[in-house]
Amino acid sequence: MIAFGHTAVGAIVGVGVYHFLPDQPLTSLVVAGGVGIVSHYLADLVPHGHFGRMKNYRKEVVPIIFFDFLLSVAIFVGLSYWHFGLTLKTFDILFGIGGSQLPDILDGLIYSKRIPNKGFLKIENGFHQWTHWHSKNHLPLLMGWRDIWQVTMVVVALLLIIKN
Repeated sequence: MIAFGHTAVGAIVGVGVYHFLPDQPLTSLVVAGGVGIVSHYLADLVPHGHFGRMKNYRKEVVPIIFFDFLLSVAIFVGLSYWHFGLTLKTFDILFGIGGSQLPDILDGLIYSKRIPNKGFLKIENGFHQWTHWHSKNHLPLLMGWRDIWQVTMVVVALLLIIKN
């Protein structure tokens, strides 16, 4: 799944958690982050495509980090801040997004050799790779018609932030 999709799902999680726990700051942040993490694995189980197949991970991942990950986070967090200010709702959205991105961030750090793939990280990485049902032989699916649900998640998340 592309980062925009995970970011959108994390934003949806944050809005939802805020509505269930509006007066419990510490609890809502922990729940938003935790549900965000779970949402990542669940979203990876749904058929989805990626931008392409990387031949040189270290070189090709940089534009993806800037234009997919950082831009998506900036858009959703910026829009949240603009609409809600520095409130619990914005922080719940931020924590939902953070949780939803954490497995891919760990993945990137492991594959770029910035952190070792051992202990708990090895278990998490193995589970994360297992949720990528389409990654057999390390060949992810390319973006296609099945990714309408990723676009739908982005639109729903934007509407939830703008209309709430």
